[in-house]
Amino acid sequence: MYVLGISVKNEICVPSKEAEKFAKVFVNNGKIEKIEYVDNRDDLVGAVHFFITPKEEYVFDFLEMGAEPLMTPAPEMSINDIVEAFLFRELFSYGSI
Repeated sequence: MYVLGISVKNEICVPSKEAEKFAKVFVNNGKIEKIEYVDNRDDLVGAVHFFITPKEEYVFDFLEMGAEPLMTPAPEMSINDIVEAFLFRELFSYGSI
C-alpha cells in the first residue's frame, strides 16, 4: 500500500498555499482504498510515502521524513487523475525537472 499526500481545492490538486484541505490517499493493489482529509499540510509530513504538487514548492520536510515529492504533468488534476498518473508512472520527480 502507498499513501499519497495531495493538497486540494475543489477536489483539484493545487499548491499548498492555495489548498482548502489536504488529502491522504491510500492506494492498494492499483485502487483507491480510502481518502482521509486533514486541515494542515504538516499533518501529512511523516504520514505519506509521496507528496504530490502541481508545481515546485518547499518539500524538504517531506524529504527528511522519507517521502518522495512528485509533480503533476498537468496544472489541474483531480485525485483520481493523479492516482492514475501515479500508477502509470506519469508523475515527475523533482530531480528530473
